[in-house]
Amino acid sequence: MSNPIAELVTFRLIPGTERATFLAAAAKTEAFVANAGGFLTRTLSEADDGTWTDHVLWTDMAAAKSAGEAFMGSPDTQDLMALIDPASVSMSHQATGLVMRSA
Repeated sequence: MSNPIAELVTFRLIPGTERATFLAAAAKTEAFVANAGGFLTRTLSEADDGTWTDHVLWTDMAAAKSAGEAFMGSPDTQDLMALIDPASVSMSHQATGLVMRSA
């Protein structure tokens, strides 16, 4: 069995976007992501400089790639994507070594 794949998507919001508006749009994508095949966990974080990172853990690379393609075209994700500066997006997939879960 292969190790899970971490998907890291780093981006900035379109200037003028309210944090609360973005978080509401992100919450609307939860069902889509949770129901994607191979989904394990997801966390959204914000850096002091305004950069956001969407951390998603998938069972394998095929699940990560499939979900990524579906995410781009889903009506459930369009509100979120409309608030992200496309020129700022950077995505990477990384094999994980050890998955630690809290009790």
